[in-house]
Amino acid sequence: MATPIINATGWTELYDGHLIGAAFEMFNFAFDGWFIPILFVVFQAILLIKTKNLTLSWVTGIFFISMYATSQFVNAQASLPIIFIILVFELAGIFYFLLWK
Repeated sequence: MATPIINATGWTELYDGHLIGAAFEMFNFAFDGWFIPILFVVFQAILLIKTKNLTLSWVTGIFFISMYATSQFVNAQASLPIIFIILVFELAGIFYFLLWK
């Protein structure tokens, strides 16, 4: 069997039958490794706009960052501080509403 010609990002994973890995590789390459952090910011913004519940947003953010930091797909060293800062601001907002509102 001849080896396939690999001419695009994600084709290797697609040929190996890893559909999710292929899609992730394509999007991650297109966003220069910032696909998951951009997805996190958009998800948090939509969740806050729709629910107006800061606690729910913070808890789902903690779930997100724990899965992201332990994921085998990404090297999370560069964007973990950004996600952590967003979660710290959300926690500060929760404490503000609990103590002073």
